[in-house]
Amino acid sequence: MNYLNKLWDFIKARYAPRGARQAFAQYGEDLIIKDILKKKGIKEATYIDIGTHHPFFGNNTYLLYLRGGRGVLVEPNEEMCRVIKSKRPKDICLNVGAGKINGEADFYEFEQSTRSTFSKEQALENERETGQKSNIKKQKIISLNTIAEKYFKDRDISLISIDAEGLDFDVLSGFNFSQRPKVFCVEVSEDDKRVQNLLESKGYKLVAQVFQNAIFVDKN
Repeated sequence: MNYLNKLWDFIKARYAPRGARQAFAQYGEDLIIKDILKKKGIKEATYIDIGTHHPFFGNNTYLLYLRGGRGVLVEPNEEMCRVIKSKRPKDICLNVGAGKINGEADFYEFEQSTRSTFSKEQALENERETGQKSNIKKQKIISLNTIAEKYFKDRDISLISIDAEGLDFDVLSGFNFSQRPKVFCVEVSEDDKRVQNLLESKGYKLVAQVFQNAIFVDKN
């Protein structure tokens, strides 16, 4: 990892425009999150990353990982979980889905893995758009509470990032907030304000929105 950091520093110094900054998230959400945590005095972040998919491409937590952050990654796709474990060995990767409560659910896997989802409605929409048929299999589901209680019993959570392909509110709504993450990054839509309303009711403030991802910060 030190080699990769040194290589990136060399490439950035040699070829990048002055002031350019490294980002891995799709729309630079990780840069915003890093700056927020820095202002809060957090250098090595802890995180729960729901729907990780790829270990670094389009990922909200890899920038934090490169800077010493560590956390739990949740990825229901078995092959992607193997890739994550090989590329981010200091994180914990759980090959499960996330939901409101612990249990089991149908997982709709697509050849284009970014379209895989636990939402039947989202799966049907994906099938109409792409012509691809999903492969349906049963997958274990765990809640945010379970993850927080098992892996963050003696440490705070800096960030919870949720990308649950249409079920973001369902995942978030089961969280009891006995732990208070400093930052949430969750997909929202203009037509559905449930995520925003829930987080604001729990004392979080919307500070940035990049495309569909909204970033909320604890006001305390």
